[in-house]
Parts: sequence; C-alpha cells; structure tokens
Amino acid sequence: MRTYLMVVFLAIFPAALFCQTAPRQLGEALSSGDVALTANGNGSSSGSAVVGNLRNNRASEIRINVVLNGGIYLLNSGSGQNMVAVQVFLINGGYNMSGGTDRFIRLPANASTQIMFLAFCADFELDNPGPDQTFRTGVTPSGIQAISSKISRYMADNFDDELTVPAQLALWRFQGQSRAAIFEKFDFDDSDWETASRIINY
Repeated sequence: MRTYLMVVFLAIFPAALFCQTAPRQLGEALSSGDVALTANGNGSSSGSAVVGNLRNNRASEIRINVVLNGGIYLLNSGSGQNMVAVQVFLINGGYNMSGGTDRFIRLPANASTQIMFLAFCADFELDNPGPDQTFRTGVTPSGIQAISSKISRYMADNFDDELTVPAQLALWRFQGQSRAAIFEKFDFDDSDWETASRIINY
C-alpha cells in the first residue's frame, strides 16, 4: 500500500515594521516553558503531516522562526512513525516576513495558535501517524541527527522550491533503505532521487 503525502501551501502575510522582537527558535521556546505544544498526525507521511497548537504562556507576543534549525524530533504516542519537523507554519500555511529574510509566525499573548509542521517520517517500517496519535518533542536519535540538520538547512536555503518528496527520500535513504524498497510505498521520480542525493551530500 502506497504512502500518500500532503504538501504544504505557503501564503505570505506582511509583517508590521515597528516594535519587532527577534524571532525565536521553537525548541528554545518550548524548553523555557514560554510555549507549550500539542500535536497529532493527520494520516499523511510527509509534508504538512503533523498539526496542532502552540500555546503562548507569556503576557506578550512571541515570534517563532519558520525554520527549525537542525529539525525537531517528534515522538509518537502510539504505534505510528516518529517525525522530523523542519519548518512550522500557521494552520493555513501562512507566515510573516520582515527584513526580507526573517520568516516567522506570531503567537499572541496568553493564547493558543493552530499550526502545522512540515515534517517527515523517521521510521520507514511503521504506519503513517493518524489523528489519534499525539506527539511530544524528544531528542533526535544519533543515527539521524546529521540528515535532519541537512534537510533543515537545504530546505531553508531553497525555501521556495517544492522539496517534500526529495526530503523524505533523503531521510529514508540515509537510514539505508533501498530505492526499490522506498518505491514500493512512496511515489517519486528520477529528479526527486537526484535532489535527495544533493540533500544527503549537502
């Protein structure tokens, strides 16, 4: 049975040019307790496959970088795949920009904001995470730390390119899965395979 993916659609909203605070990395905001995460799967293997809420526990707005440097490892509460998230967006795919390069989402004070992660399945042999499977952040396994970082950097440096399929290929290939085995469950073409090679060697 083939795996299906959901591709994120990005919509850019203009950011205010005054009273700006520097966007923060989500991992740091979660570790500090300023932000809390609830998340679950939606049945997809890759792309916008994890949705949820970010709760801002502070009395002021927090801005979170879209790009998750090095990726964030999401541990599945059930029997489905764990995920590597490399970018975070509002639930509709939206984000803000400032300075021409900073991409971020706004978390209003003392409120929850619906979000989705651009994420990839880390466990080839397991099923896609469904809505009944929740996630919490965890330590990225040593075996995929390097490729998680490469995917994060490559997708940040090629932000406007559609890289969902190559990124997933790169993650599975790095773990030793063969082209034939991947093709049995995941659709891709030669161009995707070549781009995955560039990500692996990035």
